[in-house]
Amino acid sequence: MTEKRSLYQIYKDLFVFLIFTAIILQSGIFISNYIKGFYEEMDANLIVGVIVSRSAVGFISSLIVALPLILLIKKLNLYLPWGVHSVARVSVEFIIVVAVSIAITLVVYLTAGAFSSELQQPHYSFLDSTVIYSITNILFTTSLEGYLFYKEHKKSKLEEAILRDEIAGIKLDILKNQINQHFMFNSLNVLSGLLKKDPDKAEIFIQEFSSIYRYVLETIEQPLSNLADELNFLRSYIYLQQIRHGNSLLYTESVSTQLYNKRLPPLSLQTVLENSIKHNIVNEDSPLLIELFDEDGAIVVKNNYQPKISIIASTGLGQKNIKRRYQIICERYPLFIIKDGCYIATLPLVE
Repeated sequence: MTEKRSLYQIYKDLFVFLIFTAIILQSGIFISNYIKGFYEEMDANLIVGVIVSRSAVGFISSLIVALPLILLIKKLNLYLPWGVHSVARVSVEFIIVVAVSIAITLVVYLTAGAFSSELQQPHYSFLDSTVIYSITNILFTTSLEGYLFYKEHKKSKLEEAILRDEIAGIKLDILKNQINQHFMFNSLNVLSGLLKKDPDKAEIFIQEFSSIYRYVLETIEQPLSNLADELNFLRSYIYLQQIRHGNSLLYTESVSTQLYNKRLPPLSLQTVLENSIKHNIVNEDSPLLIELFDEDGAIVVKNNYQPKISIIASTGLGQKNIKRRYQIICERYPLFIIKDGCYIATLPLVE
C-alpha cells in the first residue's frame, strides 16, 4: 500500500513537469523537421494541431517512461552518486540512453511502417531518427535529474528544519521534565534537613547534586553519551534519591565494563529510574527494588511493579521522549513492558 502511494505521489508531482517537458521536446522535434522541409505545405492551424497532438503523445509516452527513469536515477544515486563517480555515472547514463534510443527507433521502423506510409519515405533516415531520439532522451533524462535533485534537496531541507526543531524541543524537554522543579524542590528539602542533622553527609550531597547539573549542561548538546558517563551520573542521582527514601529504595547494578564505551541517549537511564520512583510506591512496607544490568547488547532497568494510586494519569512523556530520541539517532528501539509483576525497560546500546 505504501509503495503504491509512493508511486502515485511521484506521478502526481511529475504531472506538470512532464507536460512542460513534452511541449518543449516535441516542439524541438517539430522545429527540426520543419527546417528540413517536412511540413512546407501545412497551414498554421495544422501546424498547431501537430504540436498539440505530438505534445499529448509525448506527455503520455513521457509519463510511461518516467518511472523506469526515476528508478534508474535512484539506482545510480545509490551505486554511482554525483560527486563520487560523476564520470562513470555520465557514461552509464549516456550508454543507456543511446541504447534505448536505438531500440525505440528500431521498433518504430519495424512496427509503425505498417500504419504510416510516410515512415517509408527516403527522408526518414534510421541514423537521423536515432540521433533525434538520443538527443530528446538525453534532454529528458537531464531535466528529470534536475527535477528530482530539486525535489530531494527541498525535501531534505524541510526534514532538516523539522529535525532541528524536534531536537531543540527534546533538549528542552530533558531540561524541563527530567531535572524539574519538583526534583529540585525535594532535593533542597533533603539538603536542608541534612545540614541540621549530618553536615558531613550534606557536603557529599551538595557535591553529588552539583555533579548532576554539571553533567546535564555538558551533555545536553550531544545526541549520544558513553555508557560509563551515564552510569556515573546515574549513581549520583540514585545517591540523592536514597538519601531521601532511605532503605525504601534499593538499587543494584551489574554491567560489564566491556560495554562502557558503548553509547545511548543522554539522561535516558535517569529518565527510566525517575519514572520508576515517581510512579511506584516507595516505603518501608513496600520497598522499591531497581535492578540495572546488561543483556544482549542493551541495558535493562527492572523494578517490582507496585503503582501508586493516583487521580492524575501518567502522560507517558518520558517514554515518548526516549523513543523519539532513539528514532532520530538509530534504527533500534527501546522496549517498555510489564511482565511477571515487574516493569522492564530495555534501552539498546549504540556503537
